[in-house]
Amino acid sequence: MPKPSLHIAILEPSRIICEGLQTILYQSDLDCRIHRIETLEEFTELLETVTVNILITNPLQFVNREKEVRKIRRQYPSISIAGIDYGIIQKQSMLTDLSFTLYDSSEHIIHLLSKLDKQNRSYTMQKNEDDNLTKREIEVLTGLVNGLMNKEIADSLNISIHTVVRHRKNITMKTGIRSQSGLTIYAISKKIVAIEDIEI
Repeated sequence: MPKPSLHIAILEPSRIICEGLQTILYQSDLDCRIHRIETLEEFTELLETVTVNILITNPLQFVNREKEVRKIRRQYPSISIAGIDYGIIQKQSMLTDLSFTLYDSSEHIIHLLSKLDKQNRSYTMQKNEDDNLTKREIEVLTGLVNGLMNKEIADSLNISIHTVVRHRKNITMKTGIRSQSGLTIYAISKKIVAIEDIEI
């Protein structure tokens, strides 16, 4: 069975850089579809209709938007982010999986993106074999990890307390974990929440 096309989004305001990257990608052996976007908002809209595998971005797009980027990464954990290193911002590198410079060869850039694609696919396969919490169970788990009571979780998700209790039972059955601290460690290890996002 042939592997599906790789969907790559390029979040870069410079048309010259974007077109250069598109040319490199289309001339490579990668079977890819390119989506050009100019804002993080456009990227979140794109994610509603397309399964993006790799986001190539100018790290300046993430300045003062770390929480939004982390939220996207939690909602779509199989997306890999490749940053274009302009030598300006080092702080943002923690939000990217790898980076390349505009001076790197096209072969090197393609090699890095192929590597990200392989990591994506192995993560997706592993995730499919995992406990498979539903989206709602993940939302309930996130509330639990942040110390919310059942009623607070119910109110924030617009569901009944009974539904929250049912989701908690399902989470316990699927993970085998009962304690708050155990669930917190589980959520961090599965990248459902980031340590810095936990509200204490």
